[in-house]
Amino acid sequence: MRRVFTGLFLVAAALMAWYAAHDASLDTDRLSVDRANLPDMSLEALEFQREEGGVEWTVKVALAEKRGGEIRLASLDVTAVRGSEESISLRSPSGVFREEEGTAVLYDVTGSVHRDGEVGLFEAPEADWTRGDDEVTFAKGAVFRREGLLFEGNMVRASFSGAFSAEKGASVSWSVPESSD
Repeated sequence: MRRVFTGLFLVAAALMAWYAAHDASLDTDRLSVDRANLPDMSLEALEFQREEGGVEWTVKVALAEKRGGEIRLASLDVTAVRGSEESISLRSPSGVFREEEGTAVLYDVTGSVHRDGEVGLFEAPEADWTRGDDEVTFAKGAVFRREGLLFEGNMVRASFSGAFSAEKGASVSWSVPESSD
């Protein structure tokens, strides 16, 4: 009986040694990072703040992956606060920042603007921004809502100062509040 267990042990040890040698001799090309499609760098749960021009910016990103010259973003939340009466928040499930061009594209954007006690909401399928610009372009259209007002534009530009303009068609609907006399 002892010889049977010893024989089985030796066979198992030989098989393990063969598998270890086989795995160690695998072609490294099969294990290359490029074929595995792994990012150059990946960061999770980022949050940073920056003050610029009297505006306090807070950015939260669930995941940022650098691949070549692109940084892919997942679950982006941006807030800009100026004083105690004005703030803008923007949310996007995904986006891409291209380092060389200095451009950012965010997808399925939603957000809100709070100014002087009034609240406006906006949404767009895509938002584009270029480093150094003081405006965001909604090339695929955008919708802005505020109590009694609805603005829809096919190609909209919104500046950080709060002004917006439309090209290629727009519509505005508003309702006048009823008098309480």
